[in-house]
Amino acid sequence: MDAMAEIRQTFFEECAEQLAELEAGLLAIENGEADSDTVNAVFRAVHSIKGGAGAFCLDDLVHFAHVFETTLDEMRSGRLDSSEKVVKIMLRSADALADLVTVARDGGTADAERNAGLIDELKGLVALAKGEEPPAPTAAAGGGASDGPVYDDGMGDIDFTPVAVDLSDLMGIGGDNKFRIVFKPSPRMYAKANEANRVLRDVYALGEAKVSCNTSEVPHLTAIDPEGAYLTFTIELSTAEPEEKVREVFEFVEFDCDLSIEAIHDAPDGDIEADDPDIAEILARIRATPDDEPTPAKTDEAEEEAPVAAKANQPEPEPEQAKAAPQPAKPAAPSAPAAAKADAAGDGKGGAGVGGAAQTIRVDLERVDRLIDLVGELVIHQVMLSQRAYQAGLARASDVAVGFDELEQLTREIQDSVMAIRAQPVKSVFQRLPRLVREVADISGKQVRLVTEGEWTEVDKTVIERLADPLTHMIRNAIDHGLEKPEDRLAAGKAEEGVVRVAAMHRSGRIVIEISDDGAGINRKRVKEIAIKKGLVPAEANLSDEETDNLIFLPGFSTADKISSLSGRGVGMDVVKRSIQALGGRVSIASRPGKGSTFTMSLPLTLAVLDGMIVSVGDQTVVVPLTAIIETLQPKASEVKSFGGDARLVQVRDTFMPLVDVARELGYSHELASATGGVAILVEAENGARSALLVDGIQGQRQVVIKSLEANYGRVPGIAAATILGDGRVALILDVDAVVATSRVEGNFFNSGMKHAAE
Repeated sequence: MDAMAEIRQTFFEECAEQLAELEAGLLAIENGEADSDTVNAVFRAVHSIKGGAGAFCLDDLVHFAHVFETTLDEMRSGRLDSSEKVVKIMLRSADALADLVTVARDGGTADAERNAGLIDELKGLVALAKGEEPPAPTAAAGGGASDGPVYDDGMGDIDFTPVAVDLSDLMGIGGDNKFRIVFKPSPRMYAKANEANRVLRDVYALGEAKVSCNTSEVPHLTAIDPEGAYLTFTIELSTAEPEEKVREVFEFVEFDCDLSIEAIHDAPDGDIEADDPDIAEILARIRATPDDEPTPAKTDEAEEEAPVAAKANQPEPEPEQAKAAPQPAKPAAPSAPAAAKADAAGDGKGGAGVGGAAQTIRVDLERVDRLIDLVGELVIHQVMLSQRAYQAGLARASDVAVGFDELEQLTREIQDSVMAIRAQPVKSVFQRLPRLVREVADISGKQVRLVTEGEWTEVDKTVIERLADPLTHMIRNAIDHGLEKPEDRLAAGKAEEGVVRVAAMHRSGRIVIEISDDGAGINRKRVKEIAIKKGLVPAEANLSDEETDNLIFLPGFSTADKISSLSGRGVGMDVVKRSIQALGGRVSIASRPGKGSTFTMSLPLTLAVLDGMIVSVGDQTVVVPLTAIIETLQPKASEVKSFGGDARLVQVRDTFMPLVDVARELGYSHELASATGGVAILVEAENGARSALLVDGIQGQRQVVIKSLEANYGRVPGIAAATILGDGRVALILDVDAVVATSRVEGNFFNSGMKHAAE
């Protein structure tokens, strides 16, 4: 990949972050949190996207972002209120901006008519803030053709006659307040799409200014870093504005430059001019042989680690400005890829940024996956070495054995640290939900309030990426099928506004996500009637409430009377179940008629490692996930009760629970194993039901590396994944819930109906 392609890729990665920040900020404003910090964060997000897009000549993106940014500036200045109507326009504009970024990255065409209409709406908001008449719609908004982006400020295409103007009228007026400003940009400033010439232009607008440029740090031509920053600007400003207004000019660059602003009493007056050094003199000096003159040292060591991001965006720099705005420095290691460039948070001057903000680094996900795989192999070989050492007769108290124990502890710490790299909060998924809820509520004509909890609950990045689709289906289902119409809620004595709650939490080494609503609950009678009518279950099936609720996960099942944009095709909840199962998770339902329903998704925290108990089943070795195990015991003959042929119960204290013969369920044996000759492992399913798994014996407990059986071989009922043991053998990881559920429904009408539906 060439350098420009790396920069472009990094730009789009940063666009994704800026778009997420933009939407989060707009949603916060919608919820009444329109404080200055939130509005400024939203403004900066759009400004950064516009600046980066300018470097790649993405004209449509730049134009739309410019109009959007102008509107946000009116809100930032307090002239535009953050009303519901205004925020809705901005949220739709954020969607359009995201679409333009996608088109710029992947190709294709944007919806020009929609974008032109949004531009007109944004310009109308600007006119409203200024107390002016809204501009006439553009040609594209009215359905006409457009010859390309027109960079105006809101008044559309206007015929005019050019006239001569006196540019001095555009300059600022001097005043009694005089300041001396020393402004030295760093590479970070240009990496964030800010430009020195724009900053200086804003200073000019404050009053009379005299600018000089210090070029003493410019090295010989052969030693110049094209992404370095070597110029220092000294500005003597005479203005009527206070110091706060002067500092506002540098608001977006103050942490990415060396800045000094001091009030002076004898500042020289004079016409506005820039004392640029003689270009010929500079060129002659930097071309001189540098043998007798060392290259000036960098004053900011953190410049070595500045992020590449979007290069300094100067579409058409003037000669002196081209030198005033060089690109940021490359990382010290020349072989480091763009994906691993430092993405410094805060001021980036080594260590934590302003307010103690931690620094971060952007790394290609494939590299992290490769590292995790290697650590997994390290764990396998560490276990293998330890096992062979003990088999060789080394005493556990020997120095070698102690060394292996220390190696095991160190390996575990390395593995935990590497896994933590992939851990991310589910907030990235949750922050997409408010928009979804609002859109579905508008389509269905319902009033809905979304409540989220546990946004900072961390889970593996791979799990997060695959949560979006199941959550989307379940939220749509909760609003469309769960919540009643406002008039129906009022008639039932409920609030007109329905509530959908999404909560994430850690439980028993897994992440649990609950989606609940306060709607009417599941109409079990109607669900069963529809299932029988569609041939999904036999008419004579005797189903429990739990089994009836689970009918909605069958392919082709739908309670909608007609097909709509939200539902009716019988595709959705079965997709949810398959998606969750593909992640090694489970989904369950709890519903109370008239009170609402709760869908619970239980997922592994990571798809890479697992704490398990190694057990013998027949002549095979199986791993039982430790998170599902409550206790182990050896049943006595008096505690085992038989009923219904081969079914058995085991008494544990005052409770009877099913005894599941694992070897028989997995097909390792066709004979019923002796209950008193093995070990019973008490497990708890996700729905809270308890069972006892009968195995031949327990070998031990250890952490194993998960290998996908489905990806490398195929899906096996009752098996979640596989792993490699210390002796090199492959062991299967048991899907406890699947084995327990199969044993519970085997042979009844419901199971027959499920098999019929699968066929």
